[in-house]
Amino acid sequence: MFEKVTLKHIADDTGLSISTVSRALSQTGKISKENEIKVFESAHRLNYPLSSTQTPLDLRSSINIALLTRHYTGEFYASLFEGFDHSTIGTKVTMNLKSVSHSSKPAVQIISDLKNSQYDAAVIFLPEFNEADYLQLIEFVPESFPLVSIAPIVNPVMDTVTFDNYRGGYLVANHFEERGYKNLGIIQGPMKQSEAMLRKNGFIDYTQSSDTLNLTWQFNGDYSFQKGKEAYEEFNQLKNKPDALFCSNDGMTLGFMHSAIRDGVHIPEDVAVAGFDDLPTCELYTPTITSVHTPYSMLGKKTLELIFNRFEEKTDRQHTGYTSLVPVSLSVRESSTALNNVFQKYYPNHK
Repeated sequence: MFEKVTLKHIADDTGLSISTVSRALSQTGKISKENEIKVFESAHRLNYPLSSTQTPLDLRSSINIALLTRHYTGEFYASLFEGFDHSTIGTKVTMNLKSVSHSSKPAVQIISDLKNSQYDAAVIFLPEFNEADYLQLIEFVPESFPLVSIAPIVNPVMDTVTFDNYRGGYLVANHFEERGYKNLGIIQGPMKQSEAMLRKNGFIDYTQSSDTLNLTWQFNGDYSFQKGKEAYEEFNQLKNKPDALFCSNDGMTLGFMHSAIRDGVHIPEDVAVAGFDDLPTCELYTPTITSVHTPYSMLGKKTLELIFNRFEEKTDRQHTGYTSLVPVSLSVRESSTALNNVFQKYYPNHK
């Protein structure tokens, strides 16, 4: 029968006192880095019962972070997780995707349980969360457990890293003006979600500040492919149709274009279209789709930087509502620029 390893065994192995060993393992009191390393190396060597979260981060082989969301089928979530996974290259981080979609527990309870599930931190993407939800989460989860949201809210109370959604809508309207379009439309996302509101506001603010642009049609969407199809049905009944359309995400863009093209509509000759998210499908569709590019790897990198800053502080710092905006850009493709214009751009002397 194996003898149970105790603090005394580690003390004898390292030549340190039992009290020093105890302080090192419990991460309390002052202890030199050299002695801390000695204690944990000895504990692992002697198979002392020690959870991974008890070991200091810089002495561990891996750091476990949960990316928690309400996962749905589609390219967006695949691209989001791939971006975060790519951002962990060269680090000790292991990123695990966790969904709250099919659990009987409230999302707040699932997140608060992560602290006891061998996770060191959590990234939260729950766009439906409001200020009250975040305040409840902050109340339930110890401040020593880093939490970062990647979904914006109007009055952030939790540390947040997110894309500059307002800028994305602004860039689309600017692009339409530069291409000579005048009458614009928008298929907006669910207005209960701040990111959808910000995208709409950026688009409308630019449109209203322009002397040449008019917003002639708005449709309430929900980010789904089906809503994009429904938007086309309403669009098709309009007497005065917009000549350029901003779809607030690529899912609705694809739904709209699917129905429009099947109905004989020529894009962009009859109506120019631009989306948001720049999913891989945008480069594969015919015509290729103009879309706001959201760099998921950069989102992951900035989020991990914030989490590691929290680790290094080693304090139960209260959330301040700090928000970091990740820049976006516009990937211009055929859906908003006629093919002959694209050709002339690269071969201006061709007749």
